[in-house]
Amino acid sequence: MRIPLKGSDHFCSQVNAAFEKIQQGYLESVKPAIEMRKASAMLGDGTVTQADTFDPQNVQNFYQRLENQLEGWMKTGISRSNTDDLHRLFCQFNKDVGKYYISGYFGVQFHALPYYKADRRVVEIQKELAKIAEGATAIFSDMTGKVDKALHDELARRGFADMEFQELFTKMFEDEALAGDLDRKAKAVEGQFPEFQDMGEKKNRLFAELNDLMIELYQTAPAGIDYNRLMQGEEGVCTYFDIELIKNRKTSKREAVFETKKIPQDDADRVTAELEAVADALRKARKA
Repeated sequence: MRIPLKGSDHFCSQVNAAFEKIQQGYLESVKPAIEMRKASAMLGDGTVTQADTFDPQNVQNFYQRLENQLEGWMKTGISRSNTDDLHRLFCQFNKDVGKYYISGYFGVQFHALPYYKADRRVVEIQKELAKIAEGATAIFSDMTGKVDKALHDELARRGFADMEFQELFTKMFEDEALAGDLDRKAKAVEGQFPEFQDMGEKKNRLFAELNDLMIELYQTAPAGIDYNRLMQGEEGVCTYFDIELIKNRKTSKREAVFETKKIPQDDADRVTAELEAVADALRKARKA
């Protein structure tokens, strides 16, 4: 069952109160790690702007400190998932508390926005690429004209100049030698324009250099979100805890739904104490 529990009995009341401390403690403790700062960045048109960002490494460092404070819990480590520009950084852990299995999740969901470094080289590369595109267009037009003429002359020599396109296509499909000869003719003409290939290679080098000048800035909201809003892709910080009844330790069989009204007070106190210990670990992780 996911906490907060829906019942009003002593077990539900105690567990929900302890989980509320965890929620509040997590939001307060992780806020310094997602505090926004201004960073200089360049837009695609060369405009330099100041954008908000935070450092995900600070979140990872916080989770590491938190894991160090969670004694007796089984940790799965710090994980990260990316879907397009939506990123998630989180840690999970679990513990058997008497007859109960408790699992917890702490995460931050954020967007990664692409920018260029605020570097003059970005504008210089864009200007160089524009010149290449302009020059390549002129050369390509000249080259394709000569290729078309060479192919037309070859087809005319073979008596195929007046053939309809569909008929010619079928002929080339059936006659591999013809298709090969025409391809060689085209490549021979293209070989007369080495500057076109040079332009392509230079363009690729410039794009690679431009890609190296790309940066990502990270944005999130310093607000709590629940599991549903996490799945919907909202920005924010999320924590959720589940509790299950252990039916068989050997087979790891557990029940997600059980009668909370019948839980003894000692069990309720024990589960509550473990949750409050997590809230205390959050406070210690923030100060560490």
